[in-house]
Amino acid sequence: MKRHAYLIALSTSLAFAACTKQSAEPALSTDKLAAANEITAAAASTITYTDESTFVNSLSSYGFKTPDQLSLNRDGSTSGYTSVYGFNIPAANQVTGFKWNSGDEQTNEWRPQGIGGFTWGTKKFLVVSWYGVDPGTIAGVANQHKGVRISLVDITNMNSVTYRHILLVQNKANMTNSSLYKASNAYTQLGSFCPVTIHAGGVTCHAGKLFVADTKLGMRVFDLTKFVVAQGDDTETSCGQETNGDLKAFNYGYILPQTGYYKITNANPFSCIELGEGATAASKYLWTAQYIEPSETTVPQVFGFPVNDAGQVSTTTQPTIITPIDNDSTRVHGIQGVFRMGNKTFMSTTGNSSYEGSTGRLTRYNDGTAAGTRYRWPHGAEDLYRDAATGYLWCLTEYETEKYGKDNRCVFAVRVSDYD
Repeated sequence: MKRHAYLIALSTSLAFAACTKQSAEPALSTDKLAAANEITAAAASTITYTDESTFVNSLSSYGFKTPDQLSLNRDGSTSGYTSVYGFNIPAANQVTGFKWNSGDEQTNEWRPQGIGGFTWGTKKFLVVSWYGVDPGTIAGVANQHKGVRISLVDITNMNSVTYRHILLVQNKANMTNSSLYKASNAYTQLGSFCPVTIHAGGVTCHAGKLFVADTKLGMRVFDLTKFVVAQGDDTETSCGQETNGDLKAFNYGYILPQTGYYKITNANPFSCIELGEGATAASKYLWTAQYIEPSETTVPQVFGFPVNDAGQVSTTTQPTIITPIDNDSTRVHGIQGVFRMGNKTFMSTTGNSSYEGSTGRLTRYNDGTAAGTRYRWPHGAEDLYRDAATGYLWCLTEYETEKYGKDNRCVFAVRVSDYD
């Protein structure tokens, strides 16, 4: 769970959502709808990029690897993914998915959040981000010092899903910048690099790069051709470069170093991120959304940042802003994932009323319509990723087995066309 810029005018009316069970709820009264459409223009965004490629290149002597060169040492299972706690997807809409191995289903030291994907040669991969759990999230668990790991998942053959966890790291010099590094419980910090201590609520892949949502900062950027082998650490307590040159990463076999970051004002919190369309199918945007609870006064919005074919986000163009309305007089609160296609914005949300064991919903907001649409969605649902080649919309759920006495974690796909 997750805890402005120049406002581009939209020639659309805002929408509120229909009932989750596919039946419409009463429309807002005229006065409530008018009040809901009152939007105060936000301040202009500033978008700045800091290039950290010099740091990454300092690791070149260890050799860089691409996704297809990594050894994937864990197996996922397509059996039972629809039976996890609160799955709540109608049978007719179930397409494919998998569960993690038993250790990753059960661990309370990490929680999965973001999902993206890409094709590399003949292989198809998913990327899932996990954050290290802190005592404020689960009492007695202090794993936040390890920061973020990603799972590289080979889904080329869904009958044989394999994956591996990789630690994200950044320049050790960033430890002096409170915007880039958050100190937590003790560990052995070595030279060269340190953990990326963020929530990592969303990830997406574009132009050979991995973009990770940083709740307060903006976007972290990683190069998918720059995986580095790390040495073993049975104590799982060390991170960085030893004096003898060995690289340690809490016993993870690979690291992926940060190549740069975008600091963006007036668009936080960055709850999630996904590659989607702009005004045309050919124009590419990185879409982010805000996780805002109903008790907060901030109006939840969705932001679109133009990105070119080289994976460079425009630092001069103001983001497109969309302000969807949910199925009552409030906005779309609790956004955990977003995807934008044409004039449609898809959002996974949590914190709704319980139905079939789930408080998750998928909300579709169509520009220019008088009402949005809500659908059943799994409990603990997080980020979204659309695979354009298959038309699948991927999502994942986050909770450890002990929370409900039953597995909750799965990664699943549905057909966008079933919700379009």
